[in-house]
Amino acid sequence: MKNLLIVAILIVASFFAWHKMSGGGPIEALYDEPYIIVYGRDNCGWTQNFIRELDARGVEYVFESVDSRQVCDELHPRMQEAGLNTKRYNLPVIDVNAHMFIRPELGDVLEVYEKGS
Repeated sequence: MKNLLIVAILIVASFFAWHKMSGGGPIEALYDEPYIIVYGRDNCGWTQNFIRELDARGVEYVFESVDSRQVCDELHPRMQEAGLNTKRYNLPVIDVNAHMFIRPELGDVLEVYEKGS
């Protein structure tokens, strides 16, 4: 019985961790049309790999550098609204049609993008 309880706790904790890392619920859209905004750094390998994958597929996106205070001032409230931690997070952060993701798989982003706003 004790082992079953431990497994149940681990499953619930894993779900909440996955939810925080994969993205929260939808927030207010920034544009009326489908969009992708990539928040990252020019010198971040994860960010640059994600951008290369978007470029290879011919997907339009906007890149915003988190090194800009103004960008962070806009990004962090949106992340908090989506239920994502803003104290320490991996890059890139992706806003696709008002769904926020941290270091997502390209397929997940394209799926949300193709569904539209």
